[in-house]
Amino acid sequence: GTGDGAEFRQPLGIAIGGMKEGAVHSGVRKALGAGASREEIEQVVAMAASTLGLPSTVAIYSWVLEQIEKA
Repeated sequence: GTGDGAEFRQPLGIAIGGMKEGAVHSGVRKALGAGASREEIEQVVAMAASTLGLPSTVAIYSWVLEQIEKA
């Protein structure tokens, strides 16, 4: 990794872009396990919002919150 804590962003971003709920759940769990903050994870969702549109972003954010709340 790069050592900057950003290793989780690319796989999580791909899962988000693919609208794959299971992969988003896994990506969030891995990000949290790697020490990512809630804010860092939310930033990845926010970056995808302009591409995916509001309805998809809301759905993805709900998947992200499911995992954050379990942590």
